Amino acid sequence: MRSPVIVVTGGIASGKSLIARVMAERGGALVDCDGLARRAYDDSVLVRKVAGAFGEGVLTRNGRVSRVRLGRVVFEDGAALDCLNLLVRPFVKRIISNEVKRLQDGSGYIVLDAVLFFQYTFRFKADLIVLADAPERIRLGRIVRRDGVSREEAGLRIARQRPLYADWASIDTVVRTDRPRRRVIAETRAIRDRFLERYRGSRR
Repeated sequence: MRSPVIVVTGGIASGKSLIARVMAERGGALVDCDGLARRAYDDSVLVRKVAGAFGEGVLTRNGRVSRVRLGRVVFEDGAALDCLNLLVRPFVKRIISNEVKRLQDGSGYIVLDAVLFFQYTFRFKADLIVLADAPERIRLGRIVRRDGVSREEAGLRIARQRPLYADWASIDTVVRTDRPRRRVIAETRAIRDRFLERYRGSRR
């Protein structure tokens, strides 16, 4: 039987990773898509493409992409960021697709922690898409406390993701995280358990 795929998405400081971890508690394979995406920069082909687009200055002495230097170049320039995303996307898509394929036969179910899920067209099916959400003022405060940045920087980080909001209109359910942690966890477990029971019942 094919392992069902649950996708948890949401903006920065939305509580997405907490929701994903709770979703995976019943033996699910948790896939950190942001972590997998970083592997793309280990590919020498992508390194050459990035250096060609943004200059050798974004590389370290040993020829690897410096995410810090690259970040300085692209994150204040919307066009440069779009260019980088176009370069990176095929590599990230392949890495995530391969990981899901690897897990398909050996896992009860798969949980993707994936802020940019809708930016890709995957061949595998997402059986449940959950949005972790909280008001921007709450998320801004979380970023300031968590990362030690100014409110202005935190606001910029949130603003960069606003174009994603339109994609999130097609999710299946929302978990609000601006509530006590125990309530968020209880609601997430209830959504997960209902889904798994319904999915497994439909396969009998």
